[in-house]
Amino acid sequence: MSERHPELEPDPFDETPMPGERRRKVLRVAVIVALGAMVLPLVLSSVAVAHSSAERTCAVVVAAYDTDAAGGRVSFEFFGPGGPGWLCYEIRDDGGSRLVANLGVMPSGPQPAIPGVRT
Repeated sequence: MSERHPELEPDPFDETPMPGERRRKVLRVAVIVALGAMVLPLVLSSVAVAHSSAERTCAVVVAAYDTDAAGGRVSFEFFGPGGPGWLCYEIRDDGGSRLVANLGVMPSGPQPAIPGVRT
């Protein structure tokens, strides 16, 4: 562990100047911007897919839960009942709303009930 590694030492005959602090900062900012530009579309796409899936699933759950409901709405909450995820609210005729289901972080369609199997 304490032995020297000459290949890691700077070359004593290399006369090129070391990059300055300003150049290193500019390079760091460019790398961060490039990484953000690569990751941001993936995040936005995932959120859009999860939102549309939550809306469709909420519509099915609200229709199965109460046929007289005026509709349903979804919202993502970090500290909702059951943990973080998309929450489905039933919209009542009087303008109020009631929590119907926690759909999770990445919601999927409701699973059909299998006769004779309790869940």
